[in-house]
Amino acid sequence: MRTLSLLSLCLFGAVLAAAADMKPASEFTTTDPKKVKILEDSALEKNPEIDHFKHLCPGLGGYQVIHEGGDLRSWINLIFNGKKTDLMGDSLAACPGQFPAKANNVVQWRGYRKGDAFAPYAIIYRMVSSADDAKQTPIETLIIIKLDGSKSHVVGHVSAKEGNEKAEALADKLCR
Repeated sequence: MRTLSLLSLCLFGAVLAAAADMKPASEFTTTDPKKVKILEDSALEKNPEIDHFKHLCPGLGGYQVIHEGGDLRSWINLIFNGKKTDLMGDSLAACPGQFPAKANNVVQWRGYRKGDAFAPYAIIYRMVSSADDAKQTPIETLIIIKLDGSKSHVVGHVSAKEGNEKAEALADKLCR
């Protein structure tokens, strides 16, 4: 019995040591309309009432990304195990200015890599909005989402001027 306990303790210690050695890494997916499934898009309608779209985009770790928008705004939502997580309100609220929208086609996933496997724990993506000034100065914000299945949620944001490294550090701190 004592040998079994010692063996269990050694195995537990080895697992903890391996986890401590794992460093956060990034993988990237796209929201490029040319590379995703178009679910709906006002550009394909004859006389749309308002601009709108919904695109099913690739994800990682069992997540799917929905890039959607309307009325000059856009954001991402997630689907996990068939359940949609609504991130619109928190994503738009994190952006100062008017008409926040996803700024590019990149979705950055933070997680751990072991061999060929990647286990994500966070998403970082860039939004742009317009300042309420005469020039409508662009304001870029990096949105940080903690991945928690159907309970995934926005946990923070960083001004893009502060850099992607700060967003990665915040994601690693708040989401691991």
